[in-house]
Amino acid sequence: MADNRNRRPRIAGQRRPKASIQDVAEGDLKITESSDETPVEDVTPATPEPAKPSKPKPEAPVVTQRERRQSDVLLAGLGLVVVVTLVVAAVLGVKAWHGKQAEDARDQAAAAGRKAAETALSYDYRDLDKSFAAARGTMTPDFAQKFDQTAKVAGELATKTKATVKADVREVGVRDGDADRVTLIIFVNQTTTSTITKGSPRVDLNRTRFTMVRNGDRWLVQEIAGL
Repeated sequence: MADNRNRRPRIAGQRRPKASIQDVAEGDLKITESSDETPVEDVTPATPEPAKPSKPKPEAPVVTQRERRQSDVLLAGLGLVVVVTLVVAAVLGVKAWHGKQAEDARDQAAAAGRKAAETALSYDYRDLDKSFAAARGTMTPDFAQKFDQTAKVAGELATKTKATVKADVREVGVRDGDADRVTLIIFVNQTTTSTITKGSPRVDLNRTRFTMVRNGDRWLVQEIAGL
């Protein structure tokens, strides 16, 4: 049975009041708002996403005047280093070349000094002119004139004593020298036979200093001195 407790009693002949336009409108509005079947369309305009800022293109580096000066100084310094390196290399090369020349000169002077000592310190009373001429051939012109004075005295004594002297070089040492002048220390044995030795050879161990100088492609004796 329907529940009629909440209904108002209807009087006979009483008309139901007509719903007002306002009531109808409110009712419709309530229905529209409460209806779940028809979704309300969201007409809110979409918020545009902010545009990503574009990366600025890298600008070309600006060379300042100070940096340019520093660069010029650096290039000048490198150039100076290169020049100094080349100069040092050239100097070392020249020194090495002179060193090789001096070494070759000492070897040549030592060989020439050995032969000169054996010739200049030997003589035979039976042929003094030949002996002394051979000795002068190993000497410079200036020293040859000085030698002639000594040879004259030695020749007179050799003739009286019938002396023969033979020099035998035992060792040659280089004391100092360069490409044009070399000083030698020569150890020589002189074997002398004469009337003074009564036919028995006498051996003298001598040490002499020979100064050799370059003359063209030859090495000549400039000085002989006893030690």
